[in-house]
Amino acid sequence: MRYYLYGGYELPRDHGRVILGDIDQRQAFWEDVEYSVPGLSDACGCYVFGIRVGGGTKPWYVGKAERQSFKRESLTMDKLTKYESAMKLVGKGTPLLYFYARTTKARHAFSTPSRSKHRDVSYLEKLLISHALQRNKNLINKVETKLLREMIVPGMINTPAGSLTAAAREMQTLMGY
Repeated sequence: MRYYLYGGYELPRDHGRVILGDIDQRQAFWEDVEYSVPGLSDACGCYVFGIRVGGGTKPWYVGKAERQSFKRESLTMDKLTKYESAMKLVGKGTPLLYFYARTTKARHAFSTPSRSKHRDVSYLEKLLISHALQRNKNLINKVETKLLREMIVPGMINTPAGSLTAAAREMQTLMGY
């Protein structure tokens, strides 16, 4: 199973809000996605909502499209509400959506959603959440974050203020984090 990353696709806004419940706006968004990468909207995998402000982009939400396609999963009213709450917290910026699309082994075509799930999609989501949480402590995700928010591993996860021990610094070098 291989993943390819696509994006960031800018989400259209109206009066400072991310894609409202307007079905025409969503349809136009997916037409643009399909024009740039045919088949992507019907693929499965993980997606990341980020907001670009100035020169940098921060992740605000990580999700998975496992049983449904990106098109059916990433822009539900529930997700739009989450994206809008992040935009309100930031106050300004460009909302972006990134897609980690899963591909098939045989043809390198996009994988389709499955009722039996793809275990690797769930694993990738957890991995992306852990990385996103390190970049943004205000990540909107609640599921899969409780342990990551509470766990302290000096030099790796939620490092407390102050200097690291020699062993922690050595491990950072050894492991590359």
